[in-house]
Amino acid sequence: MYRKVFSVSFALAALLAGCATPVSTKIQPSAANIAKYHELTDINVVATLERNVNEAKAADMPFLAPNYFKEASQALSECKNQLGNQPKDVLAKNAARGDAILEKGRAMMAIVKYRFAQELELKARLDALNTATLLPKDYKNTMGDFSTLIEKVEREKPGNIDQDKEQLLKALENLEVKAVQQGALHETEAINAESKKKDAEKQAPVTFAEAQGVYEDAKKQIAASPRDSALVQRLGAQALFAARHARQVNERVTQLTDQLNVSPSGGAGMSVGAAAGSLGAGAGIGVGGSSKSVEKATVEKIVLQEEDRLHAISEALGVKDLRDLALDKQVAEIKRVAAELAGSNKGAAMQDLETKLKAANDATQQATAQLAAREKQLKDQSAQLADRDAQIAALNAKLNASAQPAPRPQASKPKAPKTKATKQQKAPAN
Repeated sequence: MYRKVFSVSFALAALLAGCATPVSTKIQPSAANIAKYHELTDINVVATLERNVNEAKAADMPFLAPNYFKEASQALSECKNQLGNQPKDVLAKNAARGDAILEKGRAMMAIVKYRFAQELELKARLDALNTATLLPKDYKNTMGDFSTLIEKVEREKPGNIDQDKEQLLKALENLEVKAVQQGALHETEAINAESKKKDAEKQAPVTFAEAQGVYEDAKKQIAASPRDSALVQRLGAQALFAARHARQVNERVTQLTDQLNVSPSGGAGMSVGAAAGSLGAGAGIGVGGSSKSVEKATVEKIVLQEEDRLHAISEALGVKDLRDLALDKQVAEIKRVAAELAGSNKGAAMQDLETKLKAANDATQQATAQLAAREKQLKDQSAQLADRDAQIAALNAKLNASAQPAPRPQASKPKAPKTKATKQQKAPAN
């Protein structure tokens, strides 16, 4: 057991102290301290020193006076190895030496706490924020720089470390801001990243952009007031709600487009795109974008209309905002609350609310049907455009054929010209 405890303590001390030159090799125990240990049994000598080392560890000596803690841990290791192998005098002297080193280490801790009061306060904040887990790499690097300055003081060769302290203080302050942001927004970041992978930028651009905007605004406000815990909590909750809302809207858009086959990978999706480009503003579709983005944006609008109807009902019931939940869960929660109110002798009000809920559901189904009808209309118009293109192509072929030049008629053989002799032959005799 002793060896196990020592190995952990020694590993921690070695990690923090690094390869620095030991500072306490010349420390010797007092005669009174040696005598105190000599009065104990061998096993109690080791146990007493081990208790003192553990107390120093609990007081943060591995960080505030790492080399002294390392020396004391080595003395404890030697005592454990000497137990049963060396005379009592040797064991007591080594244990007393370990205690003397710890005493010197506690004095050094007081100096370090005075020299680095502001920096240590920031370190305590970082530890309370669990920064070592949230930002392990940043925390390790910053604490490494801090330990380097502490060791300069510990070796009593600090020199002029004011500039180094100033840089360390800025690094600790920046790390505090990052830790607060990470603690408040890490779940939001994960959800937004997941939504982006699932094509939310194209499928639910309005809702996803809103979620990103709320997240960025939260980061800025937290950076300005990282120690306002109430503000940080509120901003974190708002960003998380917006991220969950964008996620469920994107999932609903995906569900509807899959059901209606609005934008498949080929076939119908291509015909819709062609028709959209031809119809333009007359069909309410922008020209120039892809058919997929136009249709998905339209589906997002229908999903948001579904939400608005349910949100109006939930507000009437006094229910919290449910839009970060999937639509089926929103409906289930509304029905649950409605049932509770119905059991509280509010039947008339509940009946009215149930009517509104049914109307909202009917309107949603109607909007979905309209979307399907519009898809069919676009397909039909696409087919008509294809037929028209074929007719135009046939007409162009005919026009090209009629525009060819007619064949030239063959020229007749020219007659031989009449000569004077011929004329004389035909002349009448005198």
